[in-house]
Amino acid sequence: MSNTTVPANAEGMPKFDRAAVMRLAWEIYRKRFGGEKRDAASRRWAFSLSLKSAWMTVKWEAKEAAKNAEQKRASEIEALRLEVLRIEATPFRMRLDNDRYDRLQQQISALQRAA
Repeated sequence: MSNTTVPANAEGMPKFDRAAVMRLAWEIYRKRFGGEKRDAASRRWAFSLSLKSAWMTVKWEAKEAAKNAEQKRASEIEALRLEVLRIEATPFRMRLDNDRYDRLQQQISALQRAA
């Protein structure tokens, strides 16, 4: 356990709109488990999963919003490179998207020049 102290009023902790998190959790619950007949324990379990998913979504969105332009460009380049690797991993005779491969390479070089 670390020796870090956390103030009682949680100063410095990120603030989230908890009402929005609950709305999102209920929306996820209705989409995933809405039409099913369940007992109380399984409803609690299903809502627990929905609430965890809502918190993960809200935290991810906050992290993405905090990124600056350079970090966003770097993550976009990384996503494009992963797509290029996926295309390169297919056997040559099965590859039908050579034009997409070339377009991805052009996008990567354009983003690198902009940096």
